[in-house]
Amino acid sequence: TPLEAALQVKERGNKYYRGGRYDKAIECYSEAIDLCPPDQSDTLSTFYQNRAAALESLGKWDDVERDCTSALEHSPRYTKALARRAKVRERLGELRGALVDITAVCILESFSNSDSLTRAEQVLKSRGRQLAKESASRIVPSLPSKAFLRSFFMSFSEDPVQREPIGSDPFSAALQALSDDKFDQLIGLCEEALKAPVHSNGSAQTPSSTASAEASQAAGESGDEPQPQEQQQEQQAAEKQSYLTPYRRDLCRLFLATLQLLSGQPLSAEPTLKSLANSNDVDRSVRANALIKLASLAMQAAMPGQTDVLTDSVLGHFDRALQLCPDHPDAHHHRGQMLLLTDRLDEALVHLTKACEGAPANPIPAVQRAYASHRTGSGANALDQLRRLTEKHRRCGEAHSLYAQALLETQQFDEAEKAFKRVTELEPDSGTAYVHQGLLRLQAHNDTEGGVALIQRALEVEPRCEFALETLATIEVQRGNLDAAIGLFDRAIALTKTEAELAHLWALREAADVQLQLARDMGLRMPSLAAGMHQAF
Repeated sequence: TPLEAALQVKERGNKYYRGGRYDKAIECYSEAIDLCPPDQSDTLSTFYQNRAAALESLGKWDDVERDCTSALEHSPRYTKALARRAKVRERLGELRGALVDITAVCILESFSNSDSLTRAEQVLKSRGRQLAKESASRIVPSLPSKAFLRSFFMSFSEDPVQREPIGSDPFSAALQALSDDKFDQLIGLCEEALKAPVHSNGSAQTPSSTASAEASQAAGESGDEPQPQEQQQEQQAAEKQSYLTPYRRDLCRLFLATLQLLSGQPLSAEPTLKSLANSNDVDRSVRANALIKLASLAMQAAMPGQTDVLTDSVLGHFDRALQLCPDHPDAHHHRGQMLLLTDRLDEALVHLTKACEGAPANPIPAVQRAYASHRTGSGANALDQLRRLTEKHRRCGEAHSLYAQALLETQQFDEAEKAFKRVTELEPDSGTAYVHQGLLRLQAHNDTEGGVALIQRALEVEPRCEFALETLATIEVQRGNLDAAIGLFDRAIALTKTEAELAHLWALREAADVQLQLARDMGLRMPSLAAGMHQAF
């Protein structure tokens, strides 16, 4: 029969394939496809899949994809064809299609094949990076919330900008706005201040001062009376308000670059920070601060998904800052903080201890050191030390927040909830503590509605809280509300400032969107699919 003839030719093709004669194998599989009756869907799908395998061995990727698609037209749930097409689509850069295919494989295998799950995770991360790169140019510069900015500026003990007297020159308006928490005005005021002329050696190099000197000289030569001394002093005072000293100009440039870094404008911030850090004419405290900011920028720029983001480039900036200003507390603090965030706890303890020694009045390094000690498990009294620090620094939100986190990690849920509530009292415009409270309700009490209500409260007090949006979106994925989840991920993506964060959020959004597509295409129940995906990834 035609079917028997097709199967016989296919077996000959298998022998050629096993012998590495792929061209001959392809000829046999093609003949088998031509001979096979069209109503034999499962058999035809196998023939196409076999030919795709031979084509893959020859690197004919477009043909492989085409044959896998033909196999799936005859047998839509054929996992071998889906897996092979996912592989070749990944090679061709068609990451969305690859993600759909490998996710379908995981679903059909009931999330039981670890190799498929690993591949799915890899493709998902690659797709996230791809979308992040495409959307990075569309980042809308904007400063983070007031709560975040207050916490950021508090983390510096030796910030030359914050230590500078306000004064009466063009930079003074920006310093006053910083003092008044008018953060939305800061970038504009710094840009305006930098338009002012700079004076050096105690005299203003301005057109008005030059004209005044020439007028005085002309008056003396003509015998006219020179201007009264009081009038000259008033004029000099007025001119002083219109120019910047070199040091104040450097401070203004540093402050503007810092704000650009915080608002998602790294390409604007980096040249200024490098210029300040590398100039021997700039004050050492300014150079050290610029190097700390460059370390932060380098860490943000690390490849999304990179295992160790504390590269030599990042740590090198801290080394240079400490060469300029030995035992600089901010350099030790921010280095220790980065080490803590990347779980290099023993190293973090070394630098946070030095930060405490250099800036004993700043509670934040002390709190982070106690938390790092708690995380290592070597500090028997670390939790008690955190508690004492909250009593000593009653109005320090960071102290109560890390104490609450440590209580949560030791499953002291009631005490953790009290500590998080204290943070919301201290920082009423910060959504982060509400999110932690919501997660605690979910984890400790299995109270989904109560947890969601607290996270929604976070968005009421801080509408731009990315943490709240991402957390709420993830909960909606777990509940099977994928359309709602995608909308929340979109809102979080619109607020994101760095490519690494974009890659993470895009990966989460794509995972939800692919689930939605496959649920419709494969007729799957949404909650069970979402639960399986969440457990797998």
